[in-house]
Amino acid sequence: MPEPVVQGLTLLTHSLEIVGAGALVLGFIVATVRYAREIRSRGARQAFSRYRQAIARGLLIGLEVLVAATIIKTITVEMTPKALGLLALMIAIRTILSWSTVLEMTGRWPWQRAPATES
Repeated sequence: MPEPVVQGLTLLTHSLEIVGAGALVLGFIVATVRYAREIRSRGARQAFSRYRQAIARGLLIGLEVLVAATIIKTITVEMTPKALGLLALMIAIRTILSWSTVLEMTGRWPWQRAPATES
């Protein structure tokens, strides 16, 4: 691959890694600020439940961006067994977190049908 293309892709992956890490931090901060506000108005139990969901959403967004950066880096820049292992680990973590978040928010696994609503 031509050197300018490799440099551009390297810059892109570094930028995405920074954005992904920023999304993780920002998601935590926003969720915590909202939790502090809601604890007074909604009560501790309901506010904490929403806090956990907000943290999970921020975590998933950040991981999505980091996985995208890792995919680009692994495929285009450094195709090594270590990089492939890191990519597989990140995808596995992201999948498990996604499933557990859906379970927490809806009370069922992603592959389970929603219960029929009563009319």
